[in-house]
Order: sequence, then C-alpha cells, then structure tokens
Amino acid sequence: MNNAKNFVILLLSIFIILQSLILFYLLRRPAPAVRRPSAVTRTGAKPGGRFPSVLPAEVKPMPPAGEEAPVPVPAVGKIALIIDDWGYSLKNKSIITDNNYHLTLAILPFQEYSKKVAELAHFHGKEVIIHMPMEPLHKEQYGLEANTLLTTMNASQIVHVLDKAFSETPYAKGINNHMGSKATGDARMMRIVLGYLKDHDLFFVDSMTAPKSVARSVAKTLHEKFAGRDVFLDNSTEPASIREQLMKLAHLARQNGVAVGIGHDRPNTIAVLKEMIPLLQRQGYEFIEVSDAVQNP
Repeated sequence: MNNAKNFVILLLSIFIILQSLILFYLLRRPAPAVRRPSAVTRTGAKPGGRFPSVLPAEVKPMPPAGEEAPVPVPAVGKIALIIDDWGYSLKNKSIITDNNYHLTLAILPFQEYSKKVAELAHFHGKEVIIHMPMEPLHKEQYGLEANTLLTTMNASQIVHVLDKAFSETPYAKGINNHMGSKATGDARMMRIVLGYLKDHDLFFVDSMTAPKSVARSVAKTLHEKFAGRDVFLDNSTEPASIREQLMKLAHLARQNGVAVGIGHDRPNTIAVLKEMIPLLQRQGYEFIEVSDAVQNP
C-alpha cells in the first residue's frame, strides 16, 4: 500500500516539474517579429506622423487638377539698359519707383534733382552711375553743362571735377559720357579719367558719341572695367522707332550674349520701356545692371 502511494506521489512530482519547465520555456521564448510599415508610405508619411522634406525620386509633384505645369523659358540673352539725363526733374520717376526692373540711371551731376534721383534710385534697387558732361566736337554749337570736362584742363582740374561729381551723386558705381565726342577721342584725357576710375574701383561706359573714341583702347591698357554702348534707343522720339531700336538691341543680346542700350529720361522712352520690358522678359531675355556687363578688356 505504501509502495503504491509513493509511486503516485512520484508521478505527480514528475508532472509538476514538467509543467513548470514548459511554462518557463514559454515565458523565455522571444516574441514573433511584427512587420513594420516602410519608412515612407504611399502618402509620403514616416512613422510617427512626420513627412519627408524631399519626396522620393520616383514621386513627382503634380499640378492642381485642371492646370498645366509652367514651362520654364530658356534665357536667350542679357540686356543692360541705361537711362541718361536724370537730374533735371522727377517727372518720370515712375520708372524708378513702380517696378522691379533692373535698370541703370545715368545722372547728370550738379543739377537740382541729381542727389534726390540718386537716393530714390538706390532706395528702389536701381543702379546709379554719373552721366559725366565731357567736351564735344564743335562745342561752340552747344550749351555745355556746368563743370564739363574739357581737353584743355590739366590733370588736377579733371580730378577735382570728378571728385566733386561723385561727392554730390551718392551711390554712383561709375560713369558714362554726356556728349564727349572730342574728350573720348583724346588719349590724354581718357588716361586721366579712366585712371581715376580704376583707382576708385569704378567703371566706364562709353556712350559712343563718336566713332574715333579711344576709350576702349585706353581701358585695355589700364586694365580698367569698361563697356560700350551698342544701341541708342531714342535718337528718334517716336514710339514706333523706340520699339524698333529695342528689338534691335534684343537681337544683339541674343547674338552676342549681352548688349548695352542707352535711352533718355523722356516720356515716350519711359512709356515704351514699361510696355516692352515685360514682353521681352516673357520671351526669355534677362535685364541686368550695366555693372554686370562691364569687362576688364
């Protein structure tokens, strides 16, 4: 009887031990891996609700329904526009204040509104240069501006006038010549003027009022920053003629990469520029300041 009882106790003990071992195994067994969503879902979301800053390469943003993606217009040429003869008045100031065009204003120094125009232009992001009066051929036929640079002046006189012009015309980055058909043909004069500009890190734009200008060759000798005018826009003040000249300038920009045009502070010129600049921009022309067109010849 005792033997049978002991045998039953042994069997129960073995069963309890086996049950404990099975329970211990189940508790220590690692949990099965749970499949997680990919880092970027079909909607572009990351785990935790965050969105990637850049879409995957294969995902291209689509324009809103019913709209076509804009087609970029390739750049076809750069146009630098200079508007001469500022300083007499503020009648046409809207071309300065009412747009974000890249334009260069050439301001006559020593005029009633010279400083005001320079400050207004700078405030509205337009480039300023000095429209420096220089001696023309047959000067007796013209009414010369105050402090016109004459070929009879010595170096100190020329430098004094240039110092005064820049002191009274703030923000100017260089000069172009007003008249100057005789002065730009005089090598001595141009060495003094361009040497002054080089020493002050300024540039010279030759308005090309005479075919025998030596400004480019002197600038090359001095390694001075230089650009030359390609087209006068408004020798004729008729709007149709101004448009034609502007298209000629655009053609040169397409052909040569960059072209420099000069117009004047006149109502018809301003009106045509307001009309034509947006049209040319839509055709891919880029308007730049003349400082971006100058080179070290």
